[in-house]
Order: sequence, then structure tokens, then C-alpha cells
Amino acid sequence: KRNPELLPKDLVAMKEQLTDQYLCDFSVFQSILDYWAIGQVFPIMPIHRLNEQPSRVATLVDLTCDSDGKVDRFVSPLGSKNALEVHRLVEGQPYYLGFFLMGAYQDILGDIHNLFGRVTEVHVYADADEPDNYFIEKVIKGTSVQEILAVVQYFPNDLQRRMEQLIQQKVKEGLIRPKIGVQLLDQYSKAFHEYTYLGPDDGI
Repeated sequence: KRNPELLPKDLVAMKEQLTDQYLCDFSVFQSILDYWAIGQVFPIMPIHRLNEQPSRVATLVDLTCDSDGKVDRFVSPLGSKNALEVHRLVEGQPYYLGFFLMGAYQDILGDIHNLFGRVTEVHVYADADEPDNYFIEKVIKGTSVQEILAVVQYFPNDLQRRMEQLIQQKVKEGLIRPKIGVQLLDQYSKAFHEYTYLGPDDGI
């Protein structure tokens, strides 16, 4: 198979125009701020299905509403490239990419743009005595919805009170049934304890 780095420039340009966009569950501004700020390129690659040949090329877009919330420059042997080799997505199955060499500096710089908070962190240690040659020492939960709202001075008690008043008004007006009103308020209350990103069971 020909090395994509040695393709004629015209073919490379056509390949870039035909790239997919993979929507990823992260925020450029929280996790890799220097990519946006100074053009720092980080190693990115699939971390599963590694026994399969990638059949697609893609750029990555994040969950924010910002047009800059995308990754379209990637590490290559010749410096950088504008698309990443990825696998075809399988409906109903997650697809995992690893972002490497980010470190504590990106963690500190991370910004809550669009109210996306810190991601969940996992401390993993290599250990040849373990069955899988590693063990998970600690899981640090990412920012919850109520924590990120508190940063901008919105608090669950006040928001729930307002929502309850609104639902009661709609029930009195006959626009929703009392049972539905209770369910809506329950879902609203639970949302404050959830992660600011999608969970593994959430669809995009």
C-alpha cells in the first residue's frame, strides 16, 4: 500500500476535501486549549480495533457550538497532516480515540467554554503482576452540572424552585398532566448531578 505521505499534492488535496467529520465527546477549549491558542499539535490515534485497517479519514469536532471547536491538524512523520486515519463507525458501538502528551499544563489551562467542565480522570499504573499488566489506582470524577453552574452563579435550589413554579402553572392551565409535571421535575433535578459531557449510554 502506498504511503499517504508520498501522494501527489493534488491527490492529497482531494483526499482532504473528502474527509469525514467525527463528532467527539470533549471540548477543545477544556482539554487541548493550546491546540486552539497556539496551534500545538498533539498525537491522536484510535485506541481500539487496532487489528483492523482504518478505512476512513476524518477531522474531529467537539461538543461546543464554536466553529473553532475542531481538530484538523494531526501529527505525521513529515510534521503534520489535515486528517486522521480512522475506522468506519459501527452503529450502536462507541469509538475510542486517545489524545496523548497533554499533561498537567493543558489540564490547568482548560477553560469552561460552553460550560463544559473538567473531564473524569483515571490513574492507571503498569504492573506486570496483574492479570492485564495494569491496575486502576483512582478515578477522579469530572465536573457535574451543578458544579459548573455554580461557577456562573446559578444554583440548583433556585433553579428547581423556578422550574417547579413553571410546571405548576402549566398544570393549572391544563397544558400538562400532573403526573407528567412530576416526571419532568424529577428529571430536571437529577440532571444537576450528571456529567457535563455525554455518558456511555447517551446518544449523539
